[in-house]
Amino acid sequence: ENYFVVEISMISYCRSRDDMPTKIKLCDVKTTGSMTTKTKTTTKINQASHHKLAGDIVNVSVLAASVVYVITVVYFTMPGAAQGVVDEQWKKDGFCIRNSDVPYWSSFDTCLYVDVVFSAIIAGMYFAWKDIPGMETSSAIVPALIAATLGHGIAHGFMAVKLRDGTYHTQHDEGDAAPTLLQMTIGCVMLWCPLLKASMPKMEYKHVAVLAAIVTYGSSFVKNKLVFAYIQTIVNISVHVSQLMLSPDEKNRREYMTTPLSNVLPLVVAWNEVLFCDPYFRSAGGHVLYDASIVVSFMVFYFDCYSFHTTPRSSTSNKCVTKEKST
Repeated sequence: ENYFVVEISMISYCRSRDDMPTKIKLCDVKTTGSMTTKTKTTTKINQASHHKLAGDIVNVSVLAASVVYVITVVYFTMPGAAQGVVDEQWKKDGFCIRNSDVPYWSSFDTCLYVDVVFSAIIAGMYFAWKDIPGMETSSAIVPALIAATLGHGIAHGFMAVKLRDGTYHTQHDEGDAAPTLLQMTIGCVMLWCPLLKASMPKMEYKHVAVLAAIVTYGSSFVKNKLVFAYIQTIVNISVHVSQLMLSPDEKNRREYMTTPLSNVLPLVVAWNEVLFCDPYFRSAGGHVLYDASIVVSFMVFYFDCYSFHTTPRSSTSNKCVTKEKST
C-alpha cells in the first residue's frame, strides 16, 4: 500500500491514500527524513544563542551594578558628603555588625562558622559530583572557591578577636594603620590567591599570584570602612570580565548563562547592607547574610549543573510498529 506521513509532535502517523484508517503505522522520527535532524540542529543553535545572550546580559548588568555600588559607597563616605544615603551605622564600622558586644556570637563570628560549615558541604558535593560527565566546567572552580571561603571566614575570625578585645573600634577611631608585611603576606596567600583563582579559573597560577600581590598591596591604601567594597568590586570585576572574554564556543554553554546568576543575590544583599543596616539588616543577622548568600548561591548553581547533567533525556524508538485498527 501507499502511505503518506503526517508528523504530529514526535510520532508519525501513516494512513492509506483513500484516508481509510485501516492501519496506523507508528514510526521513529528518523523516518520523516532530514526535517527532524534539521529541527534538532536548529533547536540546539537557538538554545546556544539564548545562553550567550542571557549570559552577556547578566554579566554586564552585575558588572555595572558593582561599579555603581563602589562609586556610591566611596562618594557618600567622603567628608562632607550628604547624610542619610549610606547607612550611618554601616559607615561607622564598614560592616553591618550584629551582637558586637556578645563574645563569639557577633556577625564576624557567625561569618566564620557559616563559611567553615558551608565549605565542608561544598567539598562533599564536589567529591560526589566532580567525575560526572558534563560537570567538568562547574567543578573546576570548586577547590579554589573552598579555599577562598575558608580564608574569608578566617579573616572574619581575626576581626571577631579584635571586636572582643576592643581594638576593632579603636583602630577605626584612631585612623587606618598600615598592615604589616606579615599581615599582607597572609592575606595574599590565604584570601586573594584562592579568591582570584576561583574568579578566573583559566588564569595560570603564576599570573594569579602576581595579580594577588598587586591587589593586596593596593588594599593597604584602602580605608577600613571601604575594605568590604574593595574586595567585592575586585572579585566582581574579575569574575564578569573574565566571563565576557570567553570564546564564542564557551559562551554557548549553559554554564555561561547560569554562572553570573550566582552573583546576583550577593550583590542585592550587599546593597541592602550598605543602605539599610540600622532599619532591618542588622536585626536580620548582619554581615553574615552576605557571606551566606555567596555560598548558598554557588550551591544552587552547582546543584543546577548536577541536575541538568544527570537528568535523562527522552529518546525515541528506532523501530516502526504497524498496528491493525478495526473499522
